[in-house]
Amino acid sequence: MMPPSCAMCRASRGDHPFDFFTLVYFRRIEPPTDRDGHPQNAVWFCADHVRFTEGKTHMSAMVAMVHIRAAVRRARPSIWPLTSIP
Repeated sequence: MMPPSCAMCRASRGDHPFDFFTLVYFRRIEPPTDRDGHPQNAVWFCADHVRFTEGKTHMSAMVAMVHIRAAVRRARPSIWPLTSIP
């Protein structure tokens, strides 16, 4: 299995302790194999980004990542606040 590294911000074990990360399982798109390694439908997220995975685990990991990235972008503060308009 791959060590924890957030799929959104690339935070890793060098940045945070192990319990800062959550392994999220999305819908499996291929039958399981008998080989060891990281599951194809499992993705690591840090504590800051795991909330964006809620309600998306029924999707494949690839489709869910598109939706999660869009949600993270929408949640960022705007660099052009309305108060800056003259």
